[in-house]
Amino acid sequence: MDRLVDRTISASAFTETSHDPLPPRVRTIIVGGGIVGASIAYHLAAAGESDILVLENNVLGSGTSWHAAGLVTGARGSATMTKLAKYGLELYGQLEEMSGVDVSFRRSGSLSVARTPGRVDEILYAKDVAGQQGVRTEWLTEARYKEVWPLASHEGVLGALLLPDDGHINPGHATIAFAKLAHGLGSQIRENVSVQKVLREGDSIVGVRTDQGTVQCERIILACGLWTRNLAATVGVKVPLFAAEHVHVRSNQIDGAVPELPVFRDLDNSYYLRHEAGRLLVGAFEPDGLPRPVEDISTDGFAEFDPDWNHFAPIQAKAEATVPALSTAGYERFLNAPESFTPDANFALGQTSEVANLFVAAGFNSQGIIYAPGVGKELAEWVISGVSGFDSSAVDVQRFSGHQNNRRYLKARTKEGLGRLYAMHWPNLQMETARNVRRTPLHSRLAELGACFGEVNGGERANWYGDPGTSPRYDYSYGRPSWFDRVAEEHKAAREGVVLFDLSPFAKFEVAGPDALAVCQLATTADVDVENDKAVYTLFLNEGAGIELDGTVTRLAANRFLVVTPSFMQQKTLAYLNRLAQGKAAAVFDCTAALATIGVMGPKSRELLSRISPEDWSDEAQAYTRGRTVEIADGYAYSLRVSFVGELGYELYPSADLAVNVFDALWEAGQDLGVKMAGYHALDSLRSEKGFRHLGHDIGPVDDPYSAGLRFTVALDKPGGFVGRDALLKLDPATPEHRTVYVALDDPDPVFVHDETVYCNGAPVGRMTSGSYGHTLGRAVGIAAIEPDTDLTGVFEVRCKGRLYPAAVSRRPFYDPKGERLRG
Repeated sequence: MDRLVDRTISASAFTETSHDPLPPRVRTIIVGGGIVGASIAYHLAAAGESDILVLENNVLGSGTSWHAAGLVTGARGSATMTKLAKYGLELYGQLEEMSGVDVSFRRSGSLSVARTPGRVDEILYAKDVAGQQGVRTEWLTEARYKEVWPLASHEGVLGALLLPDDGHINPGHATIAFAKLAHGLGSQIRENVSVQKVLREGDSIVGVRTDQGTVQCERIILACGLWTRNLAATVGVKVPLFAAEHVHVRSNQIDGAVPELPVFRDLDNSYYLRHEAGRLLVGAFEPDGLPRPVEDISTDGFAEFDPDWNHFAPIQAKAEATVPALSTAGYERFLNAPESFTPDANFALGQTSEVANLFVAAGFNSQGIIYAPGVGKELAEWVISGVSGFDSSAVDVQRFSGHQNNRRYLKARTKEGLGRLYAMHWPNLQMETARNVRRTPLHSRLAELGACFGEVNGGERANWYGDPGTSPRYDYSYGRPSWFDRVAEEHKAAREGVVLFDLSPFAKFEVAGPDALAVCQLATTADVDVENDKAVYTLFLNEGAGIELDGTVTRLAANRFLVVTPSFMQQKTLAYLNRLAQGKAAAVFDCTAALATIGVMGPKSRELLSRISPEDWSDEAQAYTRGRTVEIADGYAYSLRVSFVGELGYELYPSADLAVNVFDALWEAGQDLGVKMAGYHALDSLRSEKGFRHLGHDIGPVDDPYSAGLRFTVALDKPGGFVGRDALLKLDPATPEHRTVYVALDDPDPVFVHDETVYCNGAPVGRMTSGSYGHTLGRAVGIAAIEPDTDLTGVFEVRCKGRLYPAAVSRRPFYDPKGERLRG
């Protein structure tokens, strides 16, 4: 029976009330009745929050869910995403029994094929992460490959990974199943209701206006796929999404196309195969996607585009070369329909920065079926508790820069975004489209000096340097890339000489006014009621004591503070501070673009600065963690003596219009000192040796200060308290959720990626949260979260690409634990 691409689905399958008049008020409105919205409704209702209204513009599942191929898996590229996916796989296995809806779930398994050495490395890495999270895997021999997929040629295959518990489901019917469960628990569902505007009063939402009247509410969840961007914009909220065509075709009947065939992912050739009713479905994630503005897409439901066989032809040829039966069978259906994509290929989830109690779950980059159950569970908990219960850093809707919502930018990026799902997921991978949009004042100078630029939340930054006058490009590897030695040279110069970093992407804010101290004290775990021109490293918590941000707060004057946080947290930091400043005599100014930041780091940094500044640069004149305004080059800048590299160092904050002048003076004056440019990869290797935390990897919303090993940042007894203090008081520092330790491999050859499993005495006890190559130490080094009762005198190993390597584990950083430190 042909059950995919089912246009008959609707709430009428389980209720006669889906066209009743709208209620005047509910507690929670979910806009969007696809599988994500239905899952959120079910999980909220199951948690006791049943005063819910789901509003669907057409009928349930008629946006994206109806045309999805229904592939489900329990493994993804990171521990966090694997946990979300695994939950979905487990819930789908119970969904039919729970709901009484035939969702056609089948555990056929899935097979991922590698045709290049790099892809072999990627799949081996994924295998390790899957095993760490309890997902079964099998690395196939050629004979086993032919047994599992007899229709597929083995020619050109270097490796293949089978996930035997994976499979596929009917996504439209799964949507109906979740909606039926939610309805049975008291949720209301209304179809054919057009939501025209989100309503707000001040900084909070109050309801929605529809074509059938207004409904008041306390909170709204936008789960309306590619229409989320425009609806969010009605209240000034930016959610960067853009649509693209996604194609799958179905063959005629093929002998041997049986239900037992695993889903086949030919990643290097950008397509997948799955069984459907004695036929094969061929889906494409081509590298040259076709973006489509939302204005081109019908709002009447079950939207499709015309078939484009010419565009599909390269994928078709590759699929037919692997499965010759496809070319002889021919095809009976070409489905071309829209899906939505984000700028970084991760979905957008959580509470928006601009408006309180407005949540988003959208932009799933063709993975909505995989993540819908896990997202439903986690967002329901987030909505109820007010804080994220999982490490949401990679998917938090607040991670984006505001400019990334621009439609011209999004269109350019989405051309690449479609294919990114099956493209190589190299360490340090950089997007190539929509680049050079947001640049620092020093960008041109860095380019002249041989910078190879990367991108974080749409901002360009120098990651490493080639020779001056060249334009180096990335090559990628799960081992040592060609630029490994370049970074080693930069690293060495920071340890032994002097280097310059362009740190201008740091997010920078001034909090000023009579209540500025009160705002900053409430925001931070540390006591920032310090002397003027004193910098303090601190954490910013949520109400559950999880770490939302980290950074420095410098007191500039009695009622002025400079707050500096990681660049990708610009929007989140601004929202966090503004929320605390409401109703107080304090203002928050985003000065990220107004101030450049030049890092002058290394043992010779003091000598270099003294050459272009008449100031006294001795310890007595500027002690560690102290700031001051200095005369430098032909102007002035604020100087902070802080370091993220563990050596003597200074951060200079000239105004943007003086940045080039200050930089040029530093560069010219440092030539006989051997001054070198250094990029963010060197910064990462330097901080890894020193054990400084990386927000989004080592610390995040599920980590408390004690588990993170950052108890020194907490001043529980400071006047007025701080956000998260009450929750923190309930925790015992002596019994943390996990223990943060420092790890270094004995073998000098491997490199860390992320999420490698740590073993003690042969048993898994945790995972690497971040790591790099410690060029001073001559081996891979990083930070791990391990079980709190782990015997630190035991024998430790780390699994890297399937192999166990002996490792040293310490509670102190491996490099110079008494050196200068800050920001982590």
